[in-house]
Amino acid sequence: MGELIHTKRNNQMAAPKLHPKLESFYKLMTKKMGQESVDSIVVKPSFKLKHISTGSTILNMLIGGSRLPNGSFICPGWPKGRIIEVYGQEGSGKSTIAMMGMGEAIRSGGTGLYVDLEHAVVDTYAMKLGCDFRPPEMGGSGAAIRVSPSTAEETQVIVNAAAIAGVDFIVIDSVAAMVPRAQAKVDPLDESDKAGLAVLPRFMSNWMPMLQSIIAKTGTIVIFLNQTRDKIGREAMMAFTEEAKKSTTGGNALKFYSSIRMMLKPKQKTKAKKWNPLIKDYQEVPIATDVQVLNVKNKIDALQGHNSIVTIRYGVGIDELRSMLNVSTAYDIVKMTKNAKRQEVYSFTSPTTGKVIEQISIEKFRSALSKDKVMLDEMISLCQSKLVSEFRAIDDSEIDALEENAVTTVNHDADDDMMPFETQEFDAEAEDTDNQSDESGSLSVDDLINED
Repeated sequence: MGELIHTKRNNQMAAPKLHPKLESFYKLMTKKMGQESVDSIVVKPSFKLKHISTGSTILNMLIGGSRLPNGSFICPGWPKGRIIEVYGQEGSGKSTIAMMGMGEAIRSGGTGLYVDLEHAVVDTYAMKLGCDFRPPEMGGSGAAIRVSPSTAEETQVIVNAAAIAGVDFIVIDSVAAMVPRAQAKVDPLDESDKAGLAVLPRFMSNWMPMLQSIIAKTGTIVIFLNQTRDKIGREAMMAFTEEAKKSTTGGNALKFYSSIRMMLKPKQKTKAKKWNPLIKDYQEVPIATDVQVLNVKNKIDALQGHNSIVTIRYGVGIDELRSMLNVSTAYDIVKMTKNAKRQEVYSFTSPTTGKVIEQISIEKFRSALSKDKVMLDEMISLCQSKLVSEFRAIDDSEIDALEENAVTTVNHDADDDMMPFETQEFDAEAEDTDNQSDESGSLSVDDLINED
């Protein structure tokens, strides 16, 4: 009996071994492919992903702000070796967020490639964000290059070559501006000369798996910037959220291969009244824009659907301090009251020293707080703790504590939020047309894209 107990203890303490079935599979693959090939394709788990900071604490926490058992974050920044899509309406800060990430990569000793298909980059602004595209002979750092290819095929060759060479950070600005060669050769005056249907979606479907395979080995970050389009017809009628009424260009391949999809939406602007001697009156000059960032898709951390606000200051980029002030006022870390003149008064009390900073208007409070580094660091630390607690998946205990009607079920079709079936109003004539089309066996554009 004593020997049996001793044997069981030894078995419990023995190191775990590969399952016999997997061991047999491993031997068979080694025999067919060779040891080096098998070792190159077997993936070892990595719970803390390699990353490059976004330049914003809020964006870092929104991407991978969950903590591991050792206290470190899963991925506080853009994940290496992944495809990312950042999209939104015009003036929402897409290029700024992408350039700030590239600037962080360059500051950490990396390299960057900016594919400027829209020909809209301002080099002086790019330099403020850390992206110096000047060659060394012009005084540049030689760590970043900006290119402007003519066709989508040229873009593919350039991006693939840069990824194979190990460039750390690549930005494609934008998908909507990529013109396939077949489409570029079309004569607009010749009605018989047509490029065909869904040329760009087909191109992206062929390119995305190839690109993902390359960057997974080199660790290159590839960010695609994309524009939004308004849906028309029944799709727009059936959508009941603003997001569902929008679509992105380039088909569905980018949606599938992106590990992160972020949608940007301007919420409000901060303006200052300034005397203009030309018009002999005061004018409101924009200072900054608060942009809502929505995690449409996140395969890095369980933060899909979470959103937050970042402040983009004109000519500066993401205003880290102002963004954190938005967080601090939302969670009552910085107190906001109104005085007798109905002016907003902001105040922060140091939790360690008891020192108080108080100013009228958030911009003056921001300026005063930026001059006291100790209190600034204390406020940012408190904000970061709040962000970590908020940007996480909802567990069962939290669901139980919610109100009765807080959890709802909504019909979901692909990427679109759909209205309940009872509230949908279909156009009878359009429905009959669809039925006739189905009976005749003709294919629509959507059918061709889905078939691809």
